[in-house]
Amino acid sequence: MLEKKKKYLLFVLKITILIVSCYLIYSNLSSEENFFYVFKQIDKTDFLIILLITIILNHIQIFVQFKSFLRRKMKNISFTNFSKIFFNSQMISFILPHSGIIYKTYRLKSYDLSYTDFIGINLFLTWFYLFFFLIFYSFEILIFGEEILGNYNITIFIIGILTSILLFSLPFIYERFLKINFKNEFLLKNFNSINYVLVFPVTFLNLKFFKFLSFAGLVGHSLSFLLIYLLFNSIDTNFNITLIIIFFVINSFLDQVPITHNDL
Repeated sequence: MLEKKKKYLLFVLKITILIVSCYLIYSNLSSEENFFYVFKQIDKTDFLIILLITIILNHIQIFVQFKSFLRRKMKNISFTNFSKIFFNSQMISFILPHSGIIYKTYRLKSYDLSYTDFIGINLFLTWFYLFFFLIFYSFEILIFGEEILGNYNITIFIIGILTSILLFSLPFIYERFLKINFKNEFLLKNFNSINYVLVFPVTFLNLKFFKFLSFAGLVGHSLSFLLIYLLFNSIDTNFNITLIIIFFVINSFLDQVPITHNDL
């Protein structure tokens, strides 16, 4: 009887969170004067394709995290259960930004995923896709950016490639040169925890797993561009393909850099 009450209360809580999230999303969207005007212009067929691509992209993101967390020897967790935790954390974050991360960390703790591993995996994925995509952004700017950026596209390309190489090298440089032996046990324990998170990419080195991440990233990158292209095409803009690509690169880069709310 008590177990049924708990399930009922949990169900009510989830429905409440969903309703509040939908309200907050609607209230934010309705404050934008042009949103509904643009939305009406979108062709129904394009809208369905956009919706399908968005769902696929979301599941790719969930699957990448799922495979990454499983590598830390967690208790067996199904993709369905992991997806529920991921979805619930996103809904909670709509109400209070970033609070979903706390919820997701807490829930995954019951599957023997430590807090340091949780932080380390998220940092690792950010690190990997930032240096990985910077290479693509740089080549896309080099190939398509001359019309808009002129000769600056070559400069941006070189900076992008060098930044990507530096980002890839940082964990290895840190592991090689930054070694401190604190005599104080408290300081040593905290330093070791920080050190563990920062060198996490080094411990995750695995060619097969990197191939999986690269393939998932390429599929996501291609679908994201198709999504942006369909949005521009649906609202009947006069932008040429070059301008759409540059917009896509800039928008994708801002999504990669964690300067705005975006739960991993």
